[in-house]
Amino acid sequence: MLRTFCTGVAALAFAASLSAAPEIEVDIAKQTGTINRKLAGVSQGGNAGSFFKPAIRKGLEGQPLPLVRIEMITNSRPHALYDASTGKFNWTKLDEEIEAVRKAGGEVIINLFGTPQHLASDPAAKVPAFTPPKDFRAYAEFCAEIVRHVNIDRKYGVRYWEFWNEPSGSWFWTDWKNGNRRFFELYRMVANAVKQADPGALVGGFGDNAQYPEHYAGWFRYLKENPAPLDFITIHYYGDWAGKNGTPAPQNYVRLAERMQELCRRELGRELPLFYTEWNLPAESVNRFPAAQVAAWTGYALAAMQEYGKIDGAAFFRIEHYRAPASSLLDPQGNRRTASRVLQAFAELPEQQLAVPVSPEDTAVLAAGNADAAAVLISRYAPAGDATAMTVPVRFRNLRPDAAYAVSIAQEDSTSASRLGASAPQEQSHRSDEEGNLTIPVRLEPFSVAGLTLRR
Repeated sequence: MLRTFCTGVAALAFAASLSAAPEIEVDIAKQTGTINRKLAGVSQGGNAGSFFKPAIRKGLEGQPLPLVRIEMITNSRPHALYDASTGKFNWTKLDEEIEAVRKAGGEVIINLFGTPQHLASDPAAKVPAFTPPKDFRAYAEFCAEIVRHVNIDRKYGVRYWEFWNEPSGSWFWTDWKNGNRRFFELYRMVANAVKQADPGALVGGFGDNAQYPEHYAGWFRYLKENPAPLDFITIHYYGDWAGKNGTPAPQNYVRLAERMQELCRRELGRELPLFYTEWNLPAESVNRFPAAQVAAWTGYALAAMQEYGKIDGAAFFRIEHYRAPASSLLDPQGNRRTASRVLQAFAELPEQQLAVPVSPEDTAVLAAGNADAAAVLISRYAPAGDATAMTVPVRFRNLRPDAAYAVSIAQEDSTSASRLGASAPQEQSHRSDEEGNLTIPVRLEPFSVAGLTLRR
């Protein structure tokens, strides 16, 4: 479990107790819930076209993909979805991408974002796709045609349809500086069109910076006055949004989500399914965070989201190399980076989560499994300048008495997080005592992740 910390809304206790000495205790006999693997989803990035690149697709082989966000589909160059000169859609690339995601076992979130060239209100703008459509009804019908093809004609069964992306920065929606009412009006028209095309589709949005809940409050109030479907909300958060002088904290994923759910309760009288459709430690910064810190942030955030329990899914940004070294799943040649390995370790945890009644400060621990096969994901995120490496005993209780276990330990730290490729675990053998107890020492640096598995 996680250490107790204050969300600013309520104190969320993630651990039954904290020990004075650094140690971790896992109780095999106490199951606390199930692991939500959709938290280990991925976001490709607008116009990335990751699934169309052989090196990237090869690099993703073996990577669990429980949730995949396909961005900017209404103005995507890789998909070449619509030819305005002929007035015809070309579905070839979109179908190929959806089928590739489904083959990999993932669920798709389609992001309806970007104005197609023939509907751009300012064709001379730096990026016409980010200008509002000149005809809102035509844009809504454009979106509906995509829904009809995907879910009615092809029967892909895509449930989640996300509207837009980070409009409040005035870059992805150039008219935001003039007020957001027109943006909310476009959402209303698109949401109604999506439901008309497929009543079973779920529609929501709008993928904005979670640090600005006032924008969502305005949206909720608009929808109370102008009713339209709203089935889920999506938010974004990156650690370096804390500012140049701020201290990034992975606990913010819980704090911001809880604040958003409180807003839903107050304005709508209900909570809504909530997704982080983009998240990471670096957003735009380069060379600010070493690989071990990215690994620790990733593991700690996943544990926090899992323990909170009110985040339905999350899409790590992103698959391909972006700007910051180590911040993506793969390098430009398709080789795996530390974030890929940490996400995989989380996604491959056994289904049944186990109690962790004791864990050190600044350390998030997730355990899952049973007396025959268990896994523990330990993420230490200790940014204080005086933090040092420590060896922590991981104590298992209620294993099989006097039984032999094969143990595997994979580390992501200053010596290993920057390497490329799959995990390289250390293999060990241990035996439980007559009461079913077993202790395994694990070394943790201030920024580190340790994945520990044991099998009879």
